[in-house]
Amino acid sequence: MIEIERKFLLKSLPAEMGRGTLIMQGYLAHDEHMEVRIRQYGNNHFLTVKEGSGLIRRETEVEISPQQFLALWASTEGRRLEKIRSLVNYGSYQVEVDRYQGDLEPLLVAEVEFSSVDESESFEKPDYFGQEVTDVEGYKNLFLAIHGIPDDPALDYQIGALPYLFRGGRLHLVIVMNSAQSRWIIPKGQPEPGMSRHDVAVMEAMEEAGVIGSCRPGLHVTCQRKGEKTLHIYPLRVTTVLKKWPEMDWRKRAVLPLHKALKMISDPELSECIQRLASRLHG
Repeated sequence: MIEIERKFLLKSLPAEMGRGTLIMQGYLAHDEHMEVRIRQYGNNHFLTVKEGSGLIRRETEVEISPQQFLALWASTEGRRLEKIRSLVNYGSYQVEVDRYQGDLEPLLVAEVEFSSVDESESFEKPDYFGQEVTDVEGYKNLFLAIHGIPDDPALDYQIGALPYLFRGGRLHLVIVMNSAQSRWIIPKGQPEPGMSRHDVAVMEAMEEAGVIGSCRPGLHVTCQRKGEKTLHIYPLRVTTVLKKWPEMDWRKRAVLPLHKALKMISDPELSECIQRLASRLHG
């Protein structure tokens, strides 16, 4: 089946929208030309292969059983998303309104399918539609499932690392003091040109906390703090704890069990985000 579809960000939700249906979606495999996903849409389950990108794509979809879905779901870890889909009538069109959940909140996206390219080009969007993102890589579901909400150049943000390790089977976190030695935080810093977010998180963890490790692919939380920049936090599995590190002279470091580390973090928004992310880590 050939799919001709345009995608838009939403400025607001349409007044006539219903409660919608939960979609759980995960990706089994992908490359630059193709993706293979599984989806639970309400009580139905599907395996889908999509080929191509942008406005026109080829889609092959087969229904699978709930047991088959569950058997495959474990293989999608780090490449998942959840959203609530509502169907809204707009003239002769049916608009699919998606409200993303979890770390992708409060992202709102609408998709409209067409029978031809000419029809898609003559489409006049409703007032609640915003920027079109049909060809924007960062708003593809695969990208969202792996990397989260894409960066907006107009927004200022930071990248944080949540270094963790297991001792005696218990989750421990590595936290540090801020440069003023007034409160406990996690390693964080500014985005760096030419560096991925994962690479920045690894660098900040080494420089500020003196730990070496690697980030868990596809796993992070976005933390909104009062009066502070948006903070994207990436979990980093620690492999080495250094005795000496670049910022050891003006930062204290602590390796603590989860519950003790959370008590040391005075920022309630940061503490809640750390707890949410830590609940997704496994030994």
